[in-house]
Amino acid sequence: MENNDLENEYQTENQSVYSQNKTMIKGFLVCLLVLGLLIPIPFILNLIEERQGNKEKVITEISDKWSGKQTIYGPFIEVTYMENVNDAQGKVVKQQMKKYVSANDLNINGTIDTQLKSRSIYEAVVYNSKLNINSKFKNYSDMLAEMEVSPENVVSTKIVFGISDSKGYENKVVVQSNNKNYPLNMDNSSTTIDIQPEVRAENGEYSEQTTTTKKVMPVQMMSQKIDPSTFDFNQVSINLVMKGSQMFNIIPSAINTKVDLTTNWKDLKYDGNFLPNSDPETKNGKTNVKWSIYQQNPLQGQIWQDASNFSDYSFGVNFLQMNDHYDKTYRSTKYAILFIGLTFVAFFFIESRNNFNIHLVQYALVGFAICVNFVLLLSFSEYLGFDIAYFISSGATILLITFFVNSFLKSFGLTFKITLMLILLYAFIYSVLQLKEHALLVGSIGLFIIVAILMYYSKNIEWNKTK
Repeated sequence: MENNDLENEYQTENQSVYSQNKTMIKGFLVCLLVLGLLIPIPFILNLIEERQGNKEKVITEISDKWSGKQTIYGPFIEVTYMENVNDAQGKVVKQQMKKYVSANDLNINGTIDTQLKSRSIYEAVVYNSKLNINSKFKNYSDMLAEMEVSPENVVSTKIVFGISDSKGYENKVVVQSNNKNYPLNMDNSSTTIDIQPEVRAENGEYSEQTTTTKKVMPVQMMSQKIDPSTFDFNQVSINLVMKGSQMFNIIPSAINTKVDLTTNWKDLKYDGNFLPNSDPETKNGKTNVKWSIYQQNPLQGQIWQDASNFSDYSFGVNFLQMNDHYDKTYRSTKYAILFIGLTFVAFFFIESRNNFNIHLVQYALVGFAICVNFVLLLSFSEYLGFDIAYFISSGATILLITFFVNSFLKSFGLTFKITLMLILLYAFIYSVLQLKEHALLVGSIGLFIIVAILMYYSKNIEWNKTK
């Protein structure tokens, strides 16, 4: 009798050890399955990047046909004069030279009205702007004195102005001074300013060329001859109506540069060397931005001779399409390990506490459903926007998993718990995706709470049960 009791106790102990080992092996296999289901994720991320690349190409095409990103140059005063120089034989000869003078004060006020241009399923930000540009130059005699040019050597004097993409002009540009109009013209003899072009970085934003050999491209300026005796250099104004896309920049060419812009676009990035002097004010859906810049020695000097690269001095605004559906879909896909891992942990806890045996194939099918959710999200968001697409794809995925889990758990209570967990998880990820600056803070706090909940429920599982 005693031998039978010992044998029964030995068998019970062996069964307990076997059950414990089986649980550990099952947990290890589930972890491997989670890692295996992450293999499709890089392919989904590449698909998102490919679709986003197609969008960038369309944006570039729209910008090229509408008008590209714009930078305002000037106005400047161009003085052409004759100077005595030594030729190759050492003889003194007359040579024609040019020098440019930037303003003492430059004030730019106006509005930038943005809109979205669509092609197929893609959109690009374009804008129309109305600007009033007022400049004050030093007296003409002081200019010549600083240039060390005698008035009798002056060949011509011009007012010069330009923007980086000439397709953006929507009307004739006319300079007003001393109650006279000076219509600007573009011809073969017009001034050109060399600038360094900007290219798209991997994140889709613009950045300057960083190659050792800087490529430059000329900006064609418009000009008009003026009579220094009747031209009022202290009162120079331009009413500019132009269009552009994605970016708006200004060259702070004056000693004092003041800019006051109002735009209806809310997601703005402030580019260049200068930030606004104060926080932009938003009222009635419009944002007002102001800059006030003082430079004792603007650009490369207030008087300069050769056309120069001014792109390093520019500042302005970039009209961002913040949190667009590609960006949000990309970010949500990066949470795949959280979706799959938490779902599998819930299944594993249910197995351990209720003596169920969920097959690894059933785990895998649920994992594949979660992966397909991200493809659904990408495809729907291109047509319906991210928010609606997220609710459709996540709702369909939750319903699919709910019916599938209920088919083998045969328990309404357990199925409800898993469904509730999925709803809370998808709602949490959606909330994080809506945030910008605070996404990391809220996400980390949420993950901490999730880990705490898992630790709480895991304490009820007798991991080291031997009897």
